Amino acid sequence: MSNRISLDEMYETIADLEPLKPNELVAKSNPQLTIIADAMKRAEKLFAMKNAEYGDKTDILANFRRLADQQGVPLSTAWFFLAGKHIDTISQYVKDVRENKSRSRSEPIRDRIDDLVVYSLLLLAIVAEENR
Repeated sequence: MSNRISLDEMYETIADLEPLKPNELVAKSNPQLTIIADAMKRAEKLFAMKNAEYGDKTDILANFRRLADQQGVPLSTAWFFLAGKHIDTISQYVKDVRENKSRSRSEPIRDRIDDLVVYSLLLLAIVAEENR
């Protein structure tokens, strides 16, 4: 299917872009930039690892496409189903902080946020495909 976005196409699209390099002076005075730069590195690694498991080299949206086909829904709805577990966990964390509660979690909140970063980037690809 010609609408599918392959991993090769994605990398070709971004191949000419220079990676973001936070100004070292600003990074030292603004630790949030370091947090964001580290998160982007983790997101790239996480995407590569998860895509090997759920997607494939010819279709990075393979798992979303399978779920959409099984449920008879658009890709963006399948994305919402799959991203929902991370959104719900993050929402619960925010509620717990607001209410000054603590609880044990199966994964650190940072890992859930990293997952949602990757899901958000995949949603960009889904939206582009749905709007072709």
